[in-house]
Formats: sequence, structure tokens, C-alpha cells
Amino acid sequence: MLQNLNLLEVAHERTRNLPYGKQRLVEIALALAAKPEVLLLDEPAAGVPAGESRELFETIAQLPPDVTVLLIEHDMDLVFRFADRISVLVNGGLLTEAEPDAIARDPRVKEVYLGEAISG
Repeated sequence: MLQNLNLLEVAHERTRNLPYGKQRLVEIALALAAKPEVLLLDEPAAGVPAGESRELFETIAQLPPDVTVLLIEHDMDLVFRFADRISVLVNGGLLTEAEPDAIARDPRVKEVYLGEAISG
């Protein structure tokens, strides 16, 4: 598991001494040790520098296919690179759910998240 999560080179380090992105990977490794069917990640990139967040998401993308990842994240660039399917919530309700390309084109999503007026 350490190798799969790119943690082998830091296996003998104290967690508190690791870069924040590696600390997040240790947290994910601990969760995966329970062999979950679903892994809920609530803003895993929060506070993680850009270079480390890319590594974090590349590693998450390599998780076994039998583990479903439910991701809550506000970094939309990471979401669009990572997700197979996106659910957009507004005020606690589901606005839409689709593949990333469809979400990117959806005028309702643009209006809500980018402040663009819907023409038509």
C-alpha cells in the first residue's frame, strides 16, 4: 500500500514531519486499511500546495477500481481532471449531475458558480 500511495520513500518519517500533501496520503492509507467500498474525501486538497495537490490527486486516481471515491472539493480544476461524474449542489439541493464535459457546458452551473447570466 505504501508504494501504491507514493509513501514508500517516507515510510520511516514521522507523519508530522511530512509535507502536508504526504500527510493527507497517510490519512488516505489509514482509511484504505479498513478496505472500504466507498472512500469519502472532504476537500483533500485544502491547504495543500499546488504541486502536492496534483500528486495527491494523481495518487487518488490510481486507487483500486473497487473503491468508489466520493469527493467534496472546491478546486474545480482538480475536480474536472479527476472525476468521472460530477454532482453540483446549490443551497443543499442537487442542481445537476453529469460527466465533466456536460457540467462544464451547463449554463446553470456557469450562472451559479461563475456569475454568468444565462442568455436566451
